Amino acid sequence: MKRSTFAFALLAVSLGALPAAADNCGEPPLTVPSIPDDGGQLTADELREARDTVIAYSNSVDAYLACMDERMVKLSPYMTKDQYARWTEDSNALHDGRRDLQIKLNEAIRAYRRAQG
Repeated sequence: MKRSTFAFALLAVSLGALPAAADNCGEPPLTVPSIPDDGGQLTADELREARDTVIAYSNSVDAYLACMDERMVKLSPYMTKDQYARWTEDSNALHDGRRDLQIKLNEAIRAYRRAQG
């Protein structure tokens, strides 16, 4: 009898700690760098700075998503379908936003190169 009570208490404590473990990844990267719309008006230094900030942002998104994927392996058995769907939507939105930013940077680089001749 004591064994089953102990096992149940251990399970309850473990399940209660799982959401707290997911917090170790912190908040998703929220500070999205801005890319000027007209890349042809940028200087080489401004374009290089924009590229560096996009790379840093992209790296932070990669680190966050990798961390959350590790947490998801542990948490997914305890999630409802709605919770899993929301996690998937949030992860996809973060990835898609990063991809859109990278596309915008590439367009600015092309505009800069066209303006240079």
